[in-house]
Amino acid sequence: MRGTRQMQAAKSIAMGSILAANIFIFIPLTLYMGNIDEFTVPFSSILDVYLRPLIYFVVFLAVIGALMKADRFPGYLSVLAMISILLWMQANLLVWEYGLLDGRSIDWGKGVWRGWVDLGIWSAFLLLVLFSDDRVAKPVMRAAVAVFCLQVCFALLFVYQNAQAFSEKSKTIARINPVDDIYRFSPQKNVLHILGDGFQSDIFEEILNGDDGEALSAALDGFVFFKEHMGAFQYTHMSVPAILSGRVYRNHIPRKEFLDETIGGKTILNEAYRAGYEVDLAVPASLGHLYTRSHYTNAYLVPDNKHVTKMEYKVHDAITLFDLALFRAVPHFLKKTIYNDQFWFTQALLGEKKTGQVFFSHTAFLRHIRENMSVDRDAPVYKYVHLMLSHNPMVTTADCEYSGHVLPSIRDNIKNQARCGLVEVARLLEKMKELGIYNDATIVLQADHGAWVAPRELEGKAGADGKDKFIVHPAHVGEALPLMAVKLPHASGSLQTSLVFSSITDTPATIASITGLDADFDGRSIFDLTPGEARERRHYVYEYSRSEWKADYLAPMQEYVVNGSAYDSAAWRIGDIYLPEGAVEAARH
Repeated sequence: MRGTRQMQAAKSIAMGSILAANIFIFIPLTLYMGNIDEFTVPFSSILDVYLRPLIYFVVFLAVIGALMKADRFPGYLSVLAMISILLWMQANLLVWEYGLLDGRSIDWGKGVWRGWVDLGIWSAFLLLVLFSDDRVAKPVMRAAVAVFCLQVCFALLFVYQNAQAFSEKSKTIARINPVDDIYRFSPQKNVLHILGDGFQSDIFEEILNGDDGEALSAALDGFVFFKEHMGAFQYTHMSVPAILSGRVYRNHIPRKEFLDETIGGKTILNEAYRAGYEVDLAVPASLGHLYTRSHYTNAYLVPDNKHVTKMEYKVHDAITLFDLALFRAVPHFLKKTIYNDQFWFTQALLGEKKTGQVFFSHTAFLRHIRENMSVDRDAPVYKYVHLMLSHNPMVTTADCEYSGHVLPSIRDNIKNQARCGLVEVARLLEKMKELGIYNDATIVLQADHGAWVAPRELEGKAGADGKDKFIVHPAHVGEALPLMAVKLPHASGSLQTSLVFSSITDTPATIASITGLDADFDGRSIFDLTPGEARERRHYVYEYSRSEWKADYLAPMQEYVVNGSAYDSAAWRIGDIYLPEGAVEAARH
């Protein structure tokens, strides 16, 4: 009897290890490589965290197997084998699209058929092994072993093909402390260009009209706020080239080719570098691949773990990846439980706190600049800082503390987080004043897109029934209104509001004009525009999901043309549709 139990335990360990490998190794590895920029620690560090629960999981299955009656044991093994196969099928074959898992809600009522497909497959295969004899159990176990061997081969090939990416990622922990030059400014000529990701223009104005408005406005001494400023896209990856180069992507060439040409070509950063500026980049680690196409003196990838210890973030990365792996591996009807309205099952279960909330890391980085700022560089300095100051997920309370979980992306929560980010920017500006470099500096505070909520001042076009009609979704109007505020050198006085019809593509021309750079860009200096001047501006809306991050082209891009105030729906009209590979579907008037 003892020998039988030992044999059952050994077989359970073998089959349990195959199941555990799916959960703790194979599926996480696939997700890690597909989203490598989203993680700070290398995969080996994540495996180190997984090792103990993996062992406990296998031992648990072995104990159950050892205690199982001999006549039922083959069925137990076949169930473990079938679950392993089903996990592999779900994670690799039954892969459904759920959009970006970045804090936005998932409409679980959409695509319910996916759940019935998953349920039908899981039920059929599990019932097959539960109510069958050894003639079915043995082939199922052999199939599980075969799939396991196949996964091992693919994993080894995967690691071999991505050896350089793994090697680079293994160095990221060493980048916790930035190079000292990131903190250093010139005593006479500085350009501070802050991009607050997702900071919506009308929310900025609302903050300045709120309780903290007087203090924040005082910190923004000499600034001009461009209320009518419009963005080109509702996502970052194509907004950044528009900001830096003034050029707009229209699905005409592969995205990588466009990014290489624009970011590596004629941009405000590259022209400043050529003119003798020392260009410092401080950008999110997940966007490093975008910005490092540029010319720069120093580049620092701001990690998501600036506010916690290395061990805390190592554990957080492991838990985050585990939740993603569970989400990928379970059938549709269970995914809602794993996602848990962005609270995530394992993270909530383990009481995961603000470790992985990038907002706190990026505001901590602003504090690090302020606390370590020095004025001792001989050359002029162009410091470009891209931080997530008002971006999903929303995680702050009104007093700028961690809310304990992800909050709905409604206007009040977005405003709280944006205000907390703006407070840190204001403190940085006050430190520049103390050190005597604020007055001479050119300072640009802008966003790449809005925050996905309708502007309160949005006016609809009256329909026949007397109700407001919108040809564009009000949330898209919010996305099209990124913050833009600029302080010219030697400007002073209270913050002013301009109503000129500026565009995000005017950014490089504006900065080149202010700094005297000998460079021509598409667009115009926004200080050369006059209020009410007739001007057409364009905004592009498209569906964007993780599956397209590495695609050559974007989904069809719907153009909207705005002639007048962006807050007036009557000024918007539907433009062309830009299809992949340069095809254009003309607007129907």
